Amino acid sequence: MTTPYRMWGSSEDKTVEFESLTKNTFEGALEVIRKSFFVYENVCRGVNLLSEPGASEELEELCLETAKDGVSIVALNVSNGEVIGVAFNKIQVLTRPSEKSAFEIFSENCKYKSSKALVNFIINMDARVNLFKHYNTDCIFEIMFLATLPKYQKRRIGELLVSTSIKIANELKDGNNVKIPITINDNSLIRNLRALPNLVTALMTSNYSQKIAAKCGFENLVTVSFEEFEFNGKTFSERIGDEHEHCVLVAKKLLD
Repeated sequence: MTTPYRMWGSSEDKTVEFESLTKNTFEGALEVIRKSFFVYENVCRGVNLLSEPGASEELEELCLETAKDGVSIVALNVSNGEVIGVAFNKIQVLTRPSEKSAFEIFSENCKYKSSKALVNFIINMDARVNLFKHYNTDCIFEIMFLATLPKYQKRRIGELLVSTSIKIANELKDGNNVKIPITINDNSLIRNLRALPNLVTALMTSNYSQKIAAKCGFENLVTVSFEEFEFNGKTFSERIGDEHEHCVLVAKKLLD
C-alpha cells in the first residue's frame, strides 16, 4: 500500500527538503515549470515555445500525464513551503514494435506547432539508441522535465533532484512500492504500478544539467548538436546562442 507522503532528504543546510510529488504540491510544481523550464530550457527556446499562445499549457498536460506514474519529485523551501524545484519523472515500459510510445501518441494529439516540435525532439533523441535493447531491460525510469526557480539556482537543487530520483528508482528496482498517487478528477490510480525499472535516463540539454549527469554517474550515449534541429526557419542554435551547443542522452544502470 502506498503512503500519501514521502520525504526523501534535505539540502546540507536543511533549508530545502525533497519529497514525492503529491496533489498538494502539483500546482506549485507546475509554477516552477512555467517560470523556469518553459522560459529558460534550451529546447523550449529552440522551438520558441512562449511565442505561441496555448503551447505551454499543452505541455502542462504532458506534466500531468507524467505525474500519474507517481515517481516525480519536488524541492520545497522549508521556511515557507514553496515548491522551488521539480523533476517530473516518467516510467517507460517496453511496448510491441507495432505500438506507439506515450510521446508519439501525445505528439499526434498536439494542437500547437511549438509544443509538437518539442515532443518530436524528445522522440528523435530517444530513437538514436534503443535503450531497452542496449541495456536488455523492459522498464526505464526517465527524468523528463527538470527545473529550479531562477532565484534558487546554483544551490545544487537540480543535482539533488536528480540524485533523489535515482534513489527512488533504486527503491522501485528493489521491489519497494514508493510510488505516490496524484489524485486527478477523483482518480488516484497509479499508472505502471507494477513496473520495476533498472535504468535511469534523461535528455540533458544544458551545460549545467550535463555536469549534474556526470557528477551523478550517468553514461553519455549520444551527443547531438542543436544545429541539427530547426523550427520555423531557424536552427535551435540560432535561438539558443553559443553557450549551450548540444543535447546529451544519458543513462545510468541501477545497482544490482
